[in-house]
Parts: sequence; structure tokens; C-alpha cells
Amino acid sequence: VGYWPANRCWFIVLVRITIHGVDQSSGGVLSLTESIITELRVPDLPYPVGRGEVPDNSARWQSVLFEAWRDASNERVVDHLKAVDDTWTLRQVNAGYLADRIMNVFLRRSGLHPFLIHRAARLRFWLAMDLERRGAEAVNSDSSLHRWLDSLEPLQGWSRTGGRSDRWVLEHLEELEEAVTRAFSESDASALESCVARWISSLDQQARQARRVAERLWRTEQGAAGQRAAENAVRAALARSCRGRKLPPELQQFLEEDWRHLMRQVALEQGIRSEEWRHAHRLLEWLVWVSDPTLSDQDRNRLYHVGEQLTDKLSELIERVSGARPESARFQGIDTLLVQRMRNEPVALEPAPFPEADPRWLDPLSDTDREEASRWMGSWYLRYEDGQEIRQFFFGFLEDTGEVLWTNAQGAKLALQPFYEVREMLETGELDHLPVGYSFGQVLKDTLSSLQRVLQSQRNQREKARARAQEEAEALRLQQERIREEQERQEAERREREEAARVEAEQTARDQEQARRRTEEAEQQKAILDSIDQLAAGAWIQVGAGESARRLKLALRIGASGKLVFVDRFGLSREEIQRDELMQWVLRGEAKLLSEGAEFADTLSRVAGRLRVGR
Repeated sequence: VGYWPANRCWFIVLVRITIHGVDQSSGGVLSLTESIITELRVPDLPYPVGRGEVPDNSARWQSVLFEAWRDASNERVVDHLKAVDDTWTLRQVNAGYLADRIMNVFLRRSGLHPFLIHRAARLRFWLAMDLERRGAEAVNSDSSLHRWLDSLEPLQGWSRTGGRSDRWVLEHLEELEEAVTRAFSESDASALESCVARWISSLDQQARQARRVAERLWRTEQGAAGQRAAENAVRAALARSCRGRKLPPELQQFLEEDWRHLMRQVALEQGIRSEEWRHAHRLLEWLVWVSDPTLSDQDRNRLYHVGEQLTDKLSELIERVSGARPESARFQGIDTLLVQRMRNEPVALEPAPFPEADPRWLDPLSDTDREEASRWMGSWYLRYEDGQEIRQFFFGFLEDTGEVLWTNAQGAKLALQPFYEVREMLETGELDHLPVGYSFGQVLKDTLSSLQRVLQSQRNQREKARARAQEEAEALRLQQERIREEQERQEAERREREEAARVEAEQTARDQEQARRRTEEAEQQKAILDSIDQLAAGAWIQVGAGESARRLKLALRIGASGKLVFVDRFGLSREEIQRDELMQWVLRGEAKLLSEGAEFADTLSRVAGRLRVGR
């Protein structure tokens, strides 16, 4: 939410957040379908080996699927791919696997008749080709296959009975197969789309017609049920009270011509749970009791009491039911019979003509039965007749009769069956509840969600494997780096040792050279000093070199201080030189000992020789 100052108005930006790459919109389903086709890996499927480029085999791929469709094969798409010696792309294999998975789940959970399932199962080959070619668009809500499979949901109650009600479905299946064959041959789904559009239009028309038929049937059966319930209840009441007894003809005539109609009217208008019905049934039993000597002769006092009031009770009930007081002539035969019985006069007796009837008509359904029936109503059920599967719809429950109205997929009546029989058949397994079927859209959503979890698991495994490989590579890199560092450290240590040894050797050599030089210098100094010490007065030396060279003669040696006093050749210039200073001049070549030259040369030679031998 934000404010736009220029226009002085607020604006709202809506953002859709997609979790795990899949939302429930069509875009999420499309992206998920494409991900499954391009990424999923299922064991034992003929995926291409390695990651090399697979040659174009689209013609071979289409040919295999078309042959399987044309042969009405019941095998899976992946089974056909395995049977062919060819290399299939990852997309082709996964398109086949996804088509198999979707169709298998749909056919298992759709609740359709086995014949319809068998015919629809072949569409897996067209679905596989369409998935490989168009990807997720092959299963979106606008695709012809999606629309056709979703349209089968109202056909859960369809059965192949061979009648007119299922002929239009068979004709459409033939038309659909021709359209799919053309779509394979022409690589164009326009014929299939036209076929599906006609089918959906026809299906809507059939559904409206089935609703009209069922509603008309229900109104008819509700009216007939009340009359049937009243008639059967009266028959059961007469059978319970009169069957197996001998009764006077006057009573039998009254019951058949008068009281039966009254009880039927009461049952029809007020039901067998009403007070009037119980009163009428009770009066019927009193009439039989009074009229049958084997019952009433055992208690004469009660006979007199009942006989005096019975006609009045009959008249009162008729007045309450019809709203008018009955004429006295209506009970003339009954009055005569009651007088004869109270006087203990003999009466003619004849076997009662009322046949046996089901006494359950006198026991109205309990609230539990009604509640149970209401739960079962509106569902499809299966039963088998002569090895054929029959599907029937629990359309309605007739409370008056306690009967179930069964209809077929066209809304036509199949049967009326007492509820207790339906319950017994369900308990014994003769009748089975057909589970609510799933639409193709719901199956597609559930299947893709299931495969999404598999795909996400594979992605997680791949990510873990990738992370594990990276960790192993990183560990290997670190190990190699540690090895390299160790080798470099060892090499550096070796070089340091070699350098230290070299430096030490050089230092030793320098020390030795310095020691040698010091020794030579010491010996030279000693030899020179010896030579200087051997100089006698008058010995000559030369100081300097070249034109500046001067010759001096030793004049005096002062032993205490080590000074040597030299004079020039004229004896005029005097110069004092320390013994050690003269030795240094001789070493540096700044002075020469001229006297005693042979002896000095020999001394130097001997010193040099000793140094060479020592080195």
C-alpha cells in the first residue's frame, strides 16, 4: 500500500507468493507438470543412458503410441516403450509414466462401470503423446481430454444393460475413438475437441431429461405409496385379528364392506400412528372377540359390558373420521349379532376369508430406521445379477410404506424394495455401497501433489548429494592443500637446511681463509721482523717506489724502544722508524730491505713454502 502524491491517491500492489514453486492456480499446476516431465526419475524406466544427445525419434514415438491405441492395448505406456528396442528421451519416458499414473489413479477412483473404465483406459496413449508434445497444456482445465474425463462423473450409475438407456453412451464412445484416431493420424486435436463439445452438450440434455423423469416418478410413487400402505395395513390388521377363526357371516360382511373402508380411510388420511387408527384397530379386535364364542364365552360379564357399548363406540369413531353421524341402519346386522351373543343364542360360524398378510405393515418404522434411510439416500449401490454388474440409485425413501425407490442413470424406475430387505442385503454383501467417485480434476490435483512430494524428495536428495560431493571435493582440496603445504614446508625446511649448510660452509671457508691469511700474515710478519732484526748497521732500505723512492741506511738500532734510525746516503737527513711500522711498510710493498737481500729472499721463500705445505 502506498500514496501517490502527484494524484493524491492511494494505490495497492498485490503480490502472489509461490511456495516450493507450486501454487493451486493453473499456473502452479502447469509449472509442476512441466517439472515432473523434465526432472522426475523413476526406477526401472527406460531412460537414456548418460547425458549425451538423444537422436530425434518423434516419428517412432508417435508410431508406437498409435499402434497401441489402434490395438486397444490394456498395457501401460512404459511397458510398450520397454518392449521397443529404441532410445527414448527423458521427456518421452516421463510423459508416458505420468499418463499411466494419472489414468490408473482416475480409473481406480472414478467409480465408473468397468466397461467405461476399459474404454477410457486407452486414452493414456493419446495423453502420453499430448504431454510430450504440449507439456502441461495437455491436462489443463481447457484441454479436451480433461473436459471429457470430468464429464464422466455423472455416469457413475451407468450400467451396460443393452437397453436404450445406455445406447447413446456406446454410440458416443465409438465417435470418440474415431476422433482420437484422426487426432493421431493428423497430429491435430480439432476433431477430438468437436467430439467432446457435442458430448458435453448431449450430456447436459440427458441430465435435464433424467431429472424431469425422476421428479415425475417420485410424485407418482409418493401418491401410490400412501394408498398401498393404507391397503396393506388394513389387510394385515384383518389378517392378524381374523385369520384362522370362525366368525358369523354378519360380522364378516360388516368388516369387508364397511369397516375395511373406514380403516383404509384412517390409514390413508392420518396414518397408522394416529389415535384414530389405534381406536379402529382396537374396535376390530373387540368385534372379533365378541363374535367368537371360543373367546368371549369364558367371560360373560365382560361380554355384556362390551356388547352394550360396542355399537356406540363404532358410531363415535365413524363420526370423528367422516365428520357426520352414521345412520343406525348401518349397524343393524352388528346389533342383531351382539343381542344373540349376550343372550347366549347360537350363531352361525364360518371360516374367515381374510388371507395371510405381512404383519410388518402394522409396525411403523422407528426414528432410527428413518434416520438410517436418510443417510443412505442419494447414493449409488451395486448388485450382481447373472454375473452382470447392476448399478442402482437410492433416489428416495417412501416413509408411508418404508420402501426404497431405486432408479437408474436415466431417472427411470428400477424397483421398489422394502427398507428392511435393503438393510439385509447390505449386511450379507448382496448389495454394496458404491463410493463417491473422484473427478478427473481432483485426481489430477492429488496425483500431481503426490508426484510433487516425490520430485521434491529427489531434488533434496540431489541437493544433498551435490552438497556431499562439494563437501568431499572441498575436503579433498583441503587435504591436497595440506599435503602441498606440508610438502612446501618440508621443501622450505630442506632449502633452509641447505642454505644454512651452505652459509655455514661458506663461513667455515671464510674462517679458514681468514685463519690461513692470518697465519700467513703472522708468518710473513715474523719473517719480516726476523729480517729486520737481522739488519746490521749500514744496511740499506728503500722507502717508496718509482721516482719518489728513497734509500736509507740503518745508522742506529735502539733495542729498548724498537726504533730504527736511518740516514740518507749523505748522512744528513735522519729518520726514525719503529720496528713494527717498518714491517707493515714491507708487507704493503711500501719499503724494501736492500741489504741482506739474498738472506731476506730466502727467508720469504721459506715462509711461503711452509704456508703452502700447511694449507
